Amino acid sequence: MVPPAHLHDVLTFTQNPFFWTAIDQSAVSTGEFGFYLAESGSELYLGGSDDSKYSGDLEFFDVSSDSGFWQISGASLIINGETVASGFDTIVDSGTTLMYGPTSAVKKAFGKVSGSESLGDGAYGFSCSDFPTVAVSWGGNTYDISST
Repeated sequence: MVPPAHLHDVLTFTQNPFFWTAIDQSAVSTGEFGFYLAESGSELYLGGSDDSKYSGDLEFFDVSSDSGFWQISGASLIINGETVASGFDTIVDSGTTLMYGPTSAVKKAFGKVSGSESLGDGAYGFSCSDFPTVAVSWGGNTYDISST
């Protein structure tokens, strides 16, 4: 059975993502979105931000969806205060507990993590009882990634 043409378009990422369409149709006031991530009550805010959910200044990034994912370029990965990889693209995915990266950068990063071990197929792991200091930056602020 051959899938309908519109399903084929979705599977091969030839259609604009929902948010691009919302911008084109003026369904949102601005081409901005933000996440509020919490243990409960997390939110996705489309068309701006909810300033009751944060303090300080926002940092804005250009986002590309050319690959079918929300991507930000120019990332740096910092392990225990040392920049171990830089200049790579990152995917914004609030629904995963995993981090992916270029094979050489991942190997170098985990080489800086005490007790890390290869799990095969490019995957690594380490004990959460000895969580390293992990941060990411896109050329502006540095964002710490906690173990919780």
